[in-house]
Amino acid sequence: MPEANDLVTPYFPVYSTPAEAATIHILDPTISAIFGGANPVLLPGEAWPRCGVCDSHLIPYIQINVSSPQTPSEFRQKVSVRPEAGHSVLLQVFVCAEDENAVCFQEAIVGADDSACLVRIVQITSPSTNDDAQQAARAEMGEDRFFVQERVITGWTAGRPEVADATDDDGGDEELRINHAPAPGLKLLGSPVLDGDNYSTAREGCTGPSANGGADVVEEEHYDWRCLLQLGTSTEEGAPLCVVGNTWINQCIRHPEVLAMVIGGDW
Repeated sequence: MPEANDLVTPYFPVYSTPAEAATIHILDPTISAIFGGANPVLLPGEAWPRCGVCDSHLIPYIQINVSSPQTPSEFRQKVSVRPEAGHSVLLQVFVCAEDENAVCFQEAIVGADDSACLVRIVQITSPSTNDDAQQAARAEMGEDRFFVQERVITGWTAGRPEVADATDDDGGDEELRINHAPAPGLKLLGSPVLDGDNYSTAREGCTGPSANGGADVVEEEHYDWRCLLQLGTSTEEGAPLCVVGNTWINQCIRHPEVLAMVIGGDW
């Protein structure tokens, strides 16, 4: 578990110009990620993901090509998925687009049902995996549904290290906490903005298969989480999901395949 004085390095997006991003695909090795947009990569034969609350189509929030050389090596190591031969690894985040206030997404995460979003890691082989199926589903949806404007991320810049445990008031160096406070906005790794000790939906514990006993042997509940990806924060006026609160993806350190969407705020 991270200690109060531990520092972790965040990585912030470098966006391409609109002209450069005109016809680019997520598997293009010159880019790392696509933020927003209307063209998620789906698996062969896969139906477009839908919201478990209102049954509307989910929309892509971000797709990261973990296999791209433009994606920070530290992030690739944390994702910890070795691709099959000829495959690329993608981390995808979808959210419900019922409206621009992300009502389904917010209510589902705050409540017990998290089916208004989808966080997953997939392996794909080529840019044309399922274009026909994707375009057919895409044609059913109006342009206004995709309220997260597409932006291409060509790479990531390392930022000022951040305190790994920003809520431990019982220990640590206060000056260190101030000088290395978590930054807002989209970022890889780092530490999430928590708004102090206010409410969040973070899972307290993880129970996964034992590394020594195989998939059928379950470990005792443990609390070893890291922030893998911060999607956004409530202080970003006008940014996607800012009305929801501080939003990030937690990853179990012992079981890196276990990912959990988290919302926190000062409600």
